Amino acid sequence: MELNELRPNPKRVRSNKRIGRGPGSGFGKTSGKGHKGMKSRSGGRVRIGFEGGQMPLQKRVPKFGFSSRVNRFTEEVRLSSLVGLGKEEITLQVLSEADLIKNSTKKVKIFLDTTECTKMKLTGLKTTVSVKKLIEETGGSVEQ
Repeated sequence: MELNELRPNPKRVRSNKRIGRGPGSGFGKTSGKGHKGMKSRSGGRVRIGFEGGQMPLQKRVPKFGFSSRVNRFTEEVRLSSLVGLGKEEITLQVLSEADLIKNSTKKVKIFLDTTECTKMKLTGLKTTVSVKKLIEETGGSVEQ
């Protein structure tokens, strides 16, 4: 037996419905679509969620959740990227010049991802407790 001799299981494969091929097929003339009406036309389907003019379910149910407008201008920065800058004093302006944050950012929080840290002075930046502890151990300072 070779691969080219294999035949599909006849029970598994069903031939396509041949529509619009005369009255003998059972699907001639109107091709199984009935007479007139929207569903008989080409493209004759309503969009998903349309309920015939009734207020659709996705508009009827109450909305929930909250999207903070403050978070649009808030970013997080890793401590390792600050160490890589090699600067003594770090502010929002320094971070935006180094392309670590967007120019529209108003608040930044520094979080820990490394154990190595150089002496630096953070001004106007929030930090996690572990970052503050690590910076102060190296002789630096953190001012909100």
